[in-house]
Amino acid sequence: MTLVLLDVPLSTSGWAAPTAPVGAAVGLTWIPYLVAGMALVVVAVLARVRARTHLDTGRAEFLLVRGIALLIVGVLASLLADAAAEGDGLTAVDRPVWTWLIDHRTGALTTIARVITEVGSTVVMGALALVAAGWLLTRGGRRDQGVLVAAVAAGAGLLVVVSKQIVGRVRPPAEFRLVEETNQSFPSGHALASVAVLGVLAVVFLPRVASVVGRWVGYLLVVVAVVVIGLSRLYLGVHWSTDVVGGWMTGAGWLLVCLTAYRWWTRYPVILRWRSSTVIDHRPTAGRSAGPAKVVGPAPSDSVTETGSGHLHR
Repeated sequence: MTLVLLDVPLSTSGWAAPTAPVGAAVGLTWIPYLVAGMALVVVAVLARVRARTHLDTGRAEFLLVRGIALLIVGVLASLLADAAAEGDGLTAVDRPVWTWLIDHRTGALTTIARVITEVGSTVVMGALALVAAGWLLTRGGRRDQGVLVAAVAAGAGLLVVVSKQIVGRVRPPAEFRLVEETNQSFPSGHALASVAVLGVLAVVFLPRVASVVGRWVGYLLVVVAVVVIGLSRLYLGVHWSTDVVGGWMTGAGWLLVCLTAYRWWTRYPVILRWRSSTVIDHRPTAGRSAGPAKVVGPAPSDSVTETGSGHLHR
């Protein structure tokens, strides 16, 4: 099948998405990523300047790398969202990619794409996360990881709903879609959820695999799964290419936020003390995973000291 495109603006042909109301407002959707990234970088720089031990230096580098990564993801996601809202910039690639995929459809590929898109749906991703979180909380011996999986999945679901409403991008023409979709186009919920959910499951479960080769094969399969789920949405004609990339970026950003918070909480425990009384202690006890912070003693307000893995005196 050959698809002939008219040389008229997409907004008047009805083939693409007149999109969101105000580009500036759309950009604000991803501001939390940028703020979090900048905060991590600032804290990392301050921690590096005041570093007294090798552990302090390691914490600073931990925060710096993740802060820079989050800034990059936030900037890319914001640019994609703004372009999708205004129908310009990076969205210039959308029409050629969409046309090429429609021209190269076959019966076998269509069947495969339908199966992949069903397996990679937000419903299936949510169910996977629910089962994994339930097992970790009840029988897996790592309640902290169960909370992590639940938080990543719940946040991803919320991001899909909120960002679609704010950007408000229209999907590709209905007559070329091979599956029915009724909500907005940007970002792709399949792409966002697959990155977040499969990513956190990989981080939680693959380190339990004894074989190094087995672990790397598992990580590779996760990457392949995320890519083919996104491509299936393009092939079926229900998303523009920037919707899928935007979904990957948004999901990766949320996953990075959650993993950074989790790793900081479990790797760098902090005890706050006022005078001689311990106020907050979230260090894991022997043989047990890290639990919620516990208030241990009274908290007079004249001085604060951080002990354990860091130093803070006032």
